[in-house]
Amino acid sequence: MSKSNRVIIIVINHHTTPILKELLFNFISSLPNYPQIRVDWAVSDVSKNNEDELDDSFEKEMKEEFKNKKRNFFHFFEIPNEGFARNVNQTFQLFLDKNFKDSPLRGDELVFLLNPDTSLYWANLEKAVKFMNECEKAEVAGLSLMNPGGQKEKWGHSTVFPSLKFFWNRKRFSKPSFLEEPNQVAWVSGGALITRLKWWRKLKGLDEGFFLYFEDVDFCKRTEILGGKTYFLPEITVGHRRGGSKISIFRRKELFYASEARYFHLYKKSGEYLLLRFIRIPYKFFYFFYSYFRFGFWKEKVKENWEYLQREKAEGFPKFKKSLEQLKSFEFLKEIWLTTIALNLCALGEAFWAFHYLSPPLILHYNAYLGVDFYGNASYFFTFPLLIFLVSIFNFCLSIFLFTSRKYAKYILLLAGGSLLFALLATLGLLNLILVNRP
Repeated sequence: MSKSNRVIIIVINHHTTPILKELLFNFISSLPNYPQIRVDWAVSDVSKNNEDELDDSFEKEMKEEFKNKKRNFFHFFEIPNEGFARNVNQTFQLFLDKNFKDSPLRGDELVFLLNPDTSLYWANLEKAVKFMNECEKAEVAGLSLMNPGGQKEKWGHSTVFPSLKFFWNRKRFSKPSFLEEPNQVAWVSGGALITRLKWWRKLKGLDEGFFLYFEDVDFCKRTEILGGKTYFLPEITVGHRRGGSKISIFRRKELFYASEARYFHLYKKSGEYLLLRFIRIPYKFFYFFYSYFRFGFWKEKVKENWEYLQREKAEGFPKFKKSLEQLKSFEFLKEIWLTTIALNLCALGEAFWAFHYLSPPLILHYNAYLGVDFYGNASYFFTFPLLIFLVSIFNFCLSIFLFTSRKYAKYILLLAGGSLLFALLATLGLLNLILVNRP
């Protein structure tokens, strides 16, 4: 087996730019004058929500600070967030498309998956490459993650694959090893995972069915199925601060349980899979209430929004002005909502007129074929403008939510049209009842 002297490091940035810069700066600072290994950094920013909005601001900013030097080459991309596994595969393919002609791969290169919230230094990367070059039977290897307190994270690998037998460990169904030398394990964390390029291609990268979590366990499971071996390298460490990306606890657990269920569905018996889904139901309820019904969550949200407003105010509300410009691009949106408001006022006026000038008993529902369904008094006519108001308010709030999500902004015209149609039909229905009940 030929020795590798080139590593492709794949990093996915999701609102972690400051700590990503720190990672790159620390690594570059640790480089010797003449490194023996070429490092290609393939870094993708997935912080944006809409592919149409992507620009090269992230790439420009990063390239200004980290220029190619000392056999380190940087390749920055911006792609939509479609899940960690898919983003990793996309990043690797973009790297290939960009570099195939200028610097083609020989096949003996190494692929290194690295979290942005880690601290990697040259000496440790060199040791990992040396291990892969010397241990020909290793197809995958995981470095030892260290928490901010300086202790090794024991849940970053396991000697067994997930099973309900280890459910009460609560930590990813893991059984960690405590050896101080390289040893074969079942799976290692994708936070610092190194594998051979030929093996990566054989497995066709990560399974994109996993949005987040368990894609590393699945990769190692497929490695075992195809006869490969996975090793854990406890003496080669990588700092890991965790929680770099701002995702709520409930969202993290929701994604974890979904990936966990997919893994069990793929590799476990149906009975164990169904039992797992049943066991997780109370956990989901617990984390939902723990996430969104505690004072700390709302306190943090208020703080975030206040800081955001202060930044916007200091900069002259650029995002607010941009949003107004984007709203203007939706033709007839303003006219549709103004017409809806006018119809609401018209229905309210009809209800007031009916309340003052029509005497009970009044027909409240009339069908030309079936006759009168029921009677009542004139106060019931206020139901019509109330329903129009509630539907309009709901659709308006939903429109704001969709507009801020960017990805679904195009549907706000559909909501506005729905509100207008409902207001028109309700107003005509009320007018019809008034005509039926006229003196």
